[in-house]
Amino acid sequence: MQSIIIFIILSIIVSILMSNFINLTANKKCENFNFKEYIDNFKLSHIDIKYIFIFFILFEVVIKEESLESILVLVPLCFSLILAFILDIKYMIIPDTSSIAILFSGVVNLVFNFSKENLVNNVFGLIIGGFTLFIIDFIFEKITKSEGFGYGDMKLLGAIGFLFGYKSVIVIMILSIIISSIFGVIYLIINKVKNIKDAYLPFGPFIVISTFIICIVPATLLIEKYFAIVDNLVNKMI
Repeated sequence: MQSIIIFIILSIIVSILMSNFINLTANKKCENFNFKEYIDNFKLSHIDIKYIFIFFILFEVVIKEESLESILVLVPLCFSLILAFILDIKYMIIPDTSSIAILFSGVVNLVFNFSKENLVNNVFGLIIGGFTLFIIDFIFEKITKSEGFGYGDMKLLGAIGFLFGYKSVIVIMILSIIISSIFGVIYLIINKVKNIKDAYLPFGPFIVISTFIICIVPATLLIEKYFAIVDNLVNKMI
């Protein structure tokens, strides 16, 4: 009962923050705004009730225990992922706020569980998450002469890598590509039937979906046996 009350209170608080952020983003026509503008435009009346239910369900599923560590790490994570999901679908942007909040979660997690191994794991996750998409995007643009991933995707995945480590971010990238490919084919077929041209399918929501999957099913359980070689290389570097 106590956990339910805690999660309801957290859901209301996070929903108010989320609703005001989305409202200001819409009013600013997706332009950047600073913290002062957010405070000046902040209103409790902007709350969207549906987010309370969304966050409550997420907290019940993702937060396994209501410890201070779990709350400080996973509440900002859930907020950031949902914010990125919504804004990327609606406005094709992933705000730096999402990446910064996830980096905060990563720092908190590292403070609570500090070790040389965890530090190396997180730094490798940051590098692999951010630069892998950058390299893929660079090659894609050179070949197709068109834009691939956005910098928002790269920063988001880099921050996720810092929080979860290199193993999880590798799985998240693989899942994101698989899921986005499936949806991409369906999306292209629908647009072809409706004769819609220049349609764009954002990649950020698939990163979010894959990250939530990893929150529920640990990456090591999905492809554990394939990490032996990588583990050996990392251990030699420590």
